[in-house]
Amino acid sequence: MTSSESYLKTLQRFGIKPGLERIRAMMKLAQNPHLTFPSVLIGGTNGKGSTVAFLSSILQAAGFKVGVYTSPHLVTYCERIRINGALIPQERFDELLDWAKSLAEQVAFQTSYGEPTEFETLTAMAFRYFAEEKVDIAVVEVGLGGRWDATNILEPLISILTVVGLDHTDRLGPDHFTIAQDKLGIVRPNRPLVTAEHKFGVLRLIEATCTKLNSRLIHVGTNVIWRMHSASEEGTEATFKTWRGNYSVKLKMLGTHQLANFGCALAAIELLRESGWEVADDSVIAGAQNAKCQGRLQLVRLGNLRVLLDGAHNPSGAATLARALRTIFRFRKLLLVIGILKDKDALGIASKLVPLADKVFVTQPQTERALPAETLSQICQPFGKTISVQSTVESALKSVMAEAESDDLICVTGSLYVVGEAVALLGSSAQI
Repeated sequence: MTSSESYLKTLQRFGIKPGLERIRAMMKLAQNPHLTFPSVLIGGTNGKGSTVAFLSSILQAAGFKVGVYTSPHLVTYCERIRINGALIPQERFDELLDWAKSLAEQVAFQTSYGEPTEFETLTAMAFRYFAEEKVDIAVVEVGLGGRWDATNILEPLISILTVVGLDHTDRLGPDHFTIAQDKLGIVRPNRPLVTAEHKFGVLRLIEATCTKLNSRLIHVGTNVIWRMHSASEEGTEATFKTWRGNYSVKLKMLGTHQLANFGCALAAIELLRESGWEVADDSVIAGAQNAKCQGRLQLVRLGNLRVLLDGAHNPSGAATLARALRTIFRFRKLLLVIGILKDKDALGIASKLVPLADKVFVTQPQTERALPAETLSQICQPFGKTISVQSTVESALKSVMAEAESDDLICVTGSLYVVGEAVALLGSSAQI
């Protein structure tokens, strides 16, 4: 573990603290670098990372210098801060962390706001980096919720709310409506909102919020529609129609659920075009094909074996993965490697995935938040599958790869922590 990682992990003890006062204080001390570049802010329960990948890929194909800020990371903190796909160099990361640490200490000692959190510190670093590197635009993923997330100090040109699901209910609220209210905190007066949400009550809330704020609402599914032509392990081909044009694309990011995520990105591109940003149709097509998102339906080939990595960590994400397993993948046996955090709906996740498996390797990632493998084994027991309990992700991978044959599919899922450890263990084969 580097000294940077050690320091950031000490900040984790401050947990998640609602409020923008700490990050605002840090940015004020730094002369507000976050206001020096245009941005698009992307929130939602699922699909945020994929939408970031599509939008940034199109903008990069159009020749723009694009900053990207996402969370969490799989292997290294540097993954969270990128420009045109390149991770921030470790040396630069360490320099910015020293800078942010100094700001955090000033905020802690000179105000009553308390110590800035890990996420607030990383957010400050990302915005300073984008300002220094003079990005043309930043595509930024909300960390948690919306209203009180550190990224919400931005003044985005466009806000995107992918969909609203039940996750982090302990912090955001017990139902879709309450969670949506929090996530809608990223909408700005007189600035457009793009959403792929379709649940009637939540959509009515979104419409009312946009009316109140005089924000133009673009609905993916109404203002942006598509027709799918094919979906397989090679990608998804579809034709999209917006209020401005038609596009035939091939999405290399797997799963039919990516059509709605691409629709969100495409809507944002159309809005940017209306504001004078020059993005050719060819850039849309190239961006669709080049977009990558590590750990989301990522198919890795190791010799003659196929390993599918997907960080599904809530029931809706697990349902999306299950649908992909049923519809676009072909295999003799499905060998499931699964580990889940103890603050997640383990039964909800397992109930979607375990019934599809021929054998289940339950494990636990190396974090105190992990649900013990033995406990997860008991949760999986009623589904009547053969279960192998593995105390580490490494032992689970070794066991499953020893059993797998060339026409089987190994699926590693349940948590981004599990997928992150798998990526590190699989090495360059799993790196994008």
